[in-house]
Order: sequence, then C-alpha cells, then structure tokens
Amino acid sequence: MGYEVGKSILYQKTGLAKSLLALDLLSKNTGDRIQPISEYQEKFGVSRGTVQNAFTYLKECGAVVLEHHGHQGTYIEKLNYRKLQENCMRKELLGIMPLPYSLTYEGFATAIYSELDELNFNMAYARGAVGRIELVESGTYQFAICSRYAAEQSISSGKKIEIAFDFGHGSFLSKHVLLLADESKDGICDGMKVAYDSKSLDQSRITDNIVKGKKITLIPIRTQQTIGALIDGTIDAGVWNYDDVLENHHDRLKVVSLAETDYNYSFSTAVLVIKTGDEALKALLKKYISVERVLGILSEVREKRREPFF
Repeated sequence: MGYEVGKSILYQKTGLAKSLLALDLLSKNTGDRIQPISEYQEKFGVSRGTVQNAFTYLKECGAVVLEHHGHQGTYIEKLNYRKLQENCMRKELLGIMPLPYSLTYEGFATAIYSELDELNFNMAYARGAVGRIELVESGTYQFAICSRYAAEQSISSGKKIEIAFDFGHGSFLSKHVLLLADESKDGICDGMKVAYDSKSLDQSRITDNIVKGKKITLIPIRTQQTIGALIDGTIDAGVWNYDDVLENHHDRLKVVSLAETDYNYSFSTAVLVIKTGDEALKALLKKYISVERVLGILSEVREKRREPFF
C-alpha cells in the first residue's frame, strides 16, 4: 500500500515538473542555452531525478531536441511548440477581447491570431472590460485586450492584473464621440435620456464626465445597443466608437466630438493584461507578440489592404 502511494506521488511530481518544464521551454528559442538541472530543481521544488525524468519525457515525445556541448552547457537544437503546449496543464492559450464590430477590432483579432499562429490559441469575444478583466483574474482566460483606462482603473481598485503590452494611442479605437438622435442639438441637454453601460468602464466614465451637472436620466443598456436605442427613441444620446461611425455613417444621427476635459488618450489605447505575477505567461507572450507587427497588421486591416480573419 505504501509503495503504491509513494509511486502515485512520484508520478504526480513528474507530471507537474513536465508541465512546468514544457511551459518554461515555450518561451525559449532554438539555439538557447538551457538552465542547469539544479536551477530547475529549485524553481519547481522537486528532485534532480524528477527534472531529468521530465526532460526525458519531453525529448522522447518529440517536444524538444537538446545538444550537449560539454562544459559549455546544453543547448536547444529543436523545439516543437505544439507538442510542448500539449504537455502543459493548460493545453490551449485563451485570450478575450471586445466584440469585433469595427475594422479596428477585426484588425486586432487578426494581428493576435497571426502572432500566436505557432501555438494552440483561441480568442473569445465579450462586451465590457469589467467582465473580461474578471475572467483573467479568475484564470478562465490567460489574457484580455482592453483600454489602458479600464486596466488602470481595475488595478487601482485592487484587481490582480497587470499590463503586459501597451499598443499606443489610437490602437483600441480612434476616439469616442457622442451620438444624438436630434440633429438640432449640439450636446447633452437637461431632460435627455442617456445610454449607460456599467459593465463598460470606458463608456460609463466618459458618460459620467459629459452629463455632469445636467438633469438627465441614465438608461441602462449595453453599449452595442446604442445605435438601435437612438433610432427607436429609447434614448436621446449615447457615447459611441467613432471608427464605427466612419465605417457605417449612421446618417440619421448627429455626431458630436467630445471636449478634451471629458476625454483622454487612455480610453483609445489598447493594452493586453494578464494575471499579476504570471512571469511564465509574460515571457511566452513577449516571445511571440511584437507591438510593431501588431500595429502593422492592424493598419493593413483598417486600410482594407488585408482580409481580417479571426
């Protein structure tokens, strides 16, 4: 009985070490020198033999080919990233971003899929930064795309996330604008019904800014319902994505630019957030994702020089 229990514990430790080692190797490149076994021992909290068994397993299944150079150390001759991923506890990398209803979001999804093409990766789409960030914090998704404003507000409120990539001004959207159902109006007026989405940190904060001091009624609706609600008279005004206005015109509605005092660039800056302290994931993403390449693909999709895929 004691032998069987001991063997079970050994298998569990080897399995854990294999998973951790595979995750570590995912962030490596061919030609890299691997750490000494003793460093992996300390890093994973297992014995030398357990680390060696994990290496043996990954070599035998074709996930890694190593080349020994005597006192110079051991180097990576070949890596099979998909096989490495198959040996991780989480066999699929999962991200989440806004619904791709504009060319910018379509471009962003296209860019991320292109950057992570070597990996087993999937992207989900959901409205509201609040929900996306909570899904990263809970570990359901490994990363999320949101505005810099939403990320900073979440971090300041105690959410255990951090910004891994900042893609710069205009990368999330060109800007937000105010849409009005009555073309004779120039802004928010007393008595108006205004769209309010508490799940969207950007939309709700911008709305708070522009209705300050006005006697209005906030109407709780999803941001994506704004256009329909304006047309059918449910609301009189709502904050909206200017990229969609440029693409779809919405001729029946009046577009009003927002004052600088009500808006800042953090609302239009895209960032990629991960759970705080996940250094292995951060190293993996930094290996594959280049801000310059992402912005290049985003620009190509925006200018219709590249077909989006996601």
